[in-house]
Amino acid sequence: MNQICELNWHLTPFRAQEWIDLWFPAAELAGDYGVLDWWIYRSIDDPLLFRQVSVWKRKEDFQDYWFSDEISAIRTEIITFYDKPLLPSWNTPVAGSFARRAADSA
Repeated sequence: MNQICELNWHLTPFRAQEWIDLWFPAAELAGDYGVLDWWIYRSIDDPLLFRQVSVWKRKEDFQDYWFSDEISAIRTEIITFYDKPLLPSWNTPVAGSFARRAADSA
């Protein structure tokens, strides 16, 4: 079954645009590691909070991406852009149109 990874980026003030300019190309590189789908969205209530959600067949594919030399270098470059620990949160689809598509592709 597909796995959903969520990263909560809580950015430091005035760094949002610079962060997205640097991180967006890194997020796109997940396609080279087998990501099925991904998106980044920004909280309306807390404009410093960005959530990155990605869908993977295997957690190991995410780990290959996350710990690759290229992504590690970019994460090092942007480490001062966020102020809370960054830990992936893993989820399994339960209900909704996405869960139905995920079950059909299994």
